[in-house]
Amino acid sequence: MQREVGSFPLAPSVRTRLVASGFHTLQDVVDVNAGELAREAGLSEDNAVKVLQILRRENQKDTSTSLKHTALALLEQEQAQASIITFCSALDDLLGGGVPLTKVTEICGPPGIGKTQLW
Repeated sequence: MQREVGSFPLAPSVRTRLVASGFHTLQDVVDVNAGELAREAGLSEDNAVKVLQILRRENQKDTSTSLKHTALALLEQEQAQASIITFCSALDDLLGGGVPLTKVTEICGPPGIGKTQLW
């Protein structure tokens, strides 16, 4: 919650007033109601309500997109990913079930061993 107020999509004049009034980060504004914000930042009550709505909406976007995952959850997610089978059992076994999706798999080797035929 230490995101700078200036990084939110607010009008430049509103950002300037907020910072000049001591509202530097989202944390500074979170516990303030619209009336207090209007008085302290010299905004109209309507503008203060709009500012708080924008800040809260943007904060919700930030927190929903930055969900924390455990290593176990990420491993399970990776293991649940499907693979493209090659119908060559030796190659599929070597690749752990086929060519994994969402990953880069590079097939390399000396010329003439059939790399091109894989694709």
